Amino acid sequence: MANKFIRLIKSRVSCREYSDKRVPTKKVLAVAEAGKYAPSGRNRQIANIYVVKSKPNVEKLRNLSFELLDRDCMHGVQAIILVAGPAEDDFTDKDCSCILENMFLAAHSLGLGSCWINQFDSLLRSKNGLKVKKTLGIPDNFKVVGGCALGYVKDNVSLEVKERKADFIKIL
Repeated sequence: MANKFIRLIKSRVSCREYSDKRVPTKKVLAVAEAGKYAPSGRNRQIANIYVVKSKPNVEKLRNLSFELLDRDCMHGVQAIILVAGPAEDDFTDKDCSCILENMFLAAHSLGLGSCWINQFDSLLRSKNGLKVKKTLGIPDNFKVVGGCALGYVKDNVSLEVKERKADFIKIL
């Protein structure tokens, strides 16, 4: 059984090669808005979404990546959406993950490439990272569960759906 939405889910893949074309703010905000409608534990809605689109702030994150990882973990994107919540809350990882998935699907539906970037929490805990975290307005007691790298897929890049394990689903 497949409908349009299930086909969208099955065709979404991570993109790690982006064009230089800037994503219009309207599309970036549409992706972030989709994140707001993700389920949250007991509907507390404890997570925050941080749209990082200004060139100086994107470069601060990119520079942190080069400084600590010796590579651009953002894959050259010009927009990234960070999702964070209270570090001590048991629901933060789960709630933020649901938000991220909504955003990945929304990006795909809008013709954008996306990729889950999971290094930001450790990057933003470094000495320079704490300064960047403050610049971005992320509270000290919040952890960044992930980032949604967002951009147009680079020309001539083929994004193929990878085969899934056959025994992934158990019927009991």
